Formats: sequence, structure tokens, C-alpha cells
Amino acid sequence: MSFDLMLKDYLTKNNNCEKIGLSIEEINGSFSYFLNENDLMSTASTMKLFVLGALIKKCERKEEVLNRLIEVKKEDLYPGSGVMNYLTPGIKLTVKDLLTLMIIVSDNSATNMCIDLAGGIEQVNAHIKELNIENAYINRKVYDRSPNPNKKKLAEISPKAFTSYLKKIRETDYFTNFYKNVFFDILSKQQFKDMFVRYLPLEDFYEDGEVKVFSKTGYDGGTRCDTGIIVLPDKREYAYAIMINGASDESYSFDNKTHHMMAEIGKLFFDSVK
Repeated sequence: MSFDLMLKDYLTKNNNCEKIGLSIEEINGSFSYFLNENDLMSTASTMKLFVLGALIKKCERKEEVLNRLIEVKKEDLYPGSGVMNYLTPGIKLTVKDLLTLMIIVSDNSATNMCIDLAGGIEQVNAHIKELNIENAYINRKVYDRSPNPNKKKLAEISPKAFTSYLKKIRETDYFTNFYKNVFFDILSKQQFKDMFVRYLPLEDFYEDGEVKVFSKTGYDGGTRCDTGIIVLPDKREYAYAIMINGASDESYSFDNKTHHMMAEIGKLFFDSVK
């Protein structure tokens, strides 16, 4: 049975979400699958993927330096996900350290510092536009309490915008090999793999694991998102983005029902192409 038919059957029996968006595109191949792929959806922390690219590009252009040390001040620290809020103000971290913390533990403090280092929200959006990515716009920094109604949502991005972005980074020479490797090396170390790739035989989770993933997840209330690239043992690669808004289970438990549903969808996809 095709992935399309398996997914339709699964969602008929298991969908308890207000909205699901899904985009899967084979890199340098012909396979694709789309569901509400062009609809703007809330992203939670997956928007940090674009901050990663924007700041790395600034480093490639010699406007910033990956190993430059930055002093973390008390006013730089924000609550929520991550670890920096628990460190001592005055600690010095490199630009690459901040990028790494932003992605692998979704650190909010590191995120806002990286946005500033990239030149602000406007420059991150300019980076997205430079790559001709449609339906992707970041509205504000994390914990921005601006009364501006346009900044109520952290970001509004479509599933296809994520896969289009990842494909362009992966397939083209937008980055030189060195900076492309930095980009994907950081994504490969992302710690939260309990959504789309949860039930896959990941090489960094299992002794006999054979699937590599470069990814970023995000969750906040009823918003649950996962985007990245899956590399199969035969070297076929797929960019994916699954986004759920209005999830019935808003808990932060490892056993969150929506996370399991996303994982089941990921397993259906994997079984259909492996």
C-alpha cells in the first residue's frame, strides 16, 4: 500500500488535531508528498532553523566569526527551553556554541542572542527571502512582549517552506562545503527526536541503527512541529516537515499522544520507502 493510502487510513482512525500540515520531498529525487503544505502555521521553535542559516551565512561572509567569544549577560537570559538560564552570567561562549545550544536543546536565550548576532529579525527574514522561500516569516524574538498584534505569533511558516529551505541548503552551493557542514553537523546533534523520527532505527540511538537525521523540533501548547532531513542506508535523502496546530494533548510528557501520532506517521513513511 502506498504512503498516501496508509496515511489517509491512519488519519481517519487517529486524528485528534485541529490541523496537520505535512511536506516530504526527496532530495535529488522524484518522491514528494504534501498535505496542507502551503498553509501558514505556528512553528514553535522550528523557526530557529532559519536563524541558524542566517547567522552561519553571516559568518561565511566574514561579517561574524564562529569562534568569537561572546559574554553572556544577565539581561541576555530568558526562561523556557534550554540551559543558559541556569548558567552564571558572565560566562563566555563562542558564536558556534550559541548556535549549537539554540538547536540541540532549543535554548531560548541562545536564540535571541543569535538573532541579534544575525542582524535582527529583519535580517533573518531577508535570508529567507534571499533563497526565494515562500510562506515563511518570523515575527519576533522569543519572549518579545510587544503589544503589536502582528507579533502575537512567533512565526508563521508553511510545511513546504521548511522542506524547500532544507533542499536548497542541501542541494545547492548557497553555502561553501565548510559552512554547509557546520549547518548540518549542528542539526545532527539535536536532542529531541521523539516526534516524526521517533520509531526509526536512528544510528545515534541504536547499536544497529542505520538512519541518520538532521532535525529541529518545536512544541508549545497545542503546536507540535518537526522538520529535517532523513538519510536512509542507501543514501537516499528526504526533507520533511510535519506541523500540527491545535493538538488535543498539550502536555510536555514524553508520552504525549500527538508526539506518538507524529511518530506513527514517520514510521508509515519510512516503511513505504525503505
